[in-house]
Amino acid sequence: MLLDQITKSLADLDKEETISLTVQAILEGVPPQKIVMHGLFPGLEEVAKRYEKNNHLYPDVYKSSSIYHDALAKIKHQIVLMETDPKLWGVIGLVSGDIQDFGKNIVHMTLESNGFDVKDLGKSVPTEVFVQAAREGADFIAISIMTDEGVEEAKKVVLALKGSGLRTQVKVIVGGAGVSAQKANSIIGADGYAEDAVEVVEFLKVFFRVNK
Repeated sequence: MLLDQITKSLADLDKEETISLTVQAILEGVPPQKIVMHGLFPGLEEVAKRYEKNNHLYPDVYKSSSIYHDALAKIKHQIVLMETDPKLWGVIGLVSGDIQDFGKNIVHMTLESNGFDVKDLGKSVPTEVFVQAAREGADFIAISIMTDEGVEEAKKVVLALKGSGLRTQVKVIVGGAGVSAQKANSIIGADGYAEDAVEVVEFLKVFFRVNK
């Protein structure tokens, strides 16, 4: 299947083949969202898995990101035409102390490719920076947690939002290697938990009723 071929070529870091297959998918009328969600994104996930197993080196992770962006550029104009709420925006970042941002970067790119306006706050983001985003009117805060300590940091963000009277104005969704659905609910007090970028998109689309 064409989408599976896109996934494999990206996972193998074959830029030329990935671009070629992406263009072919467009010409065959495959919806851009399917190309991203079922072709390109799974390729990035496979790169991450291979990296964890030491089958890819760290520079390969960045190379895969570059290939993803180049392929995405081929369908960007179609993605822009997707119906989304132009007023909806949010922020994403790693909690204070966490610096492994590969997963966070994938989520950021996937959200943008689905039409969401997202500001990347970066690594090791202080609690107050997340709170300030809520003050500025962010509709959602996506928090990436990579360590056990990060769970407590995310909890601080939610408590700070409550203390500032902003908790009901913003939705908090968490994910990452350091957190589980149980911790997201019972310890952090988040509105949602996602295992991967696709689930983040689905959560936001369902909650904010953005058209798919």
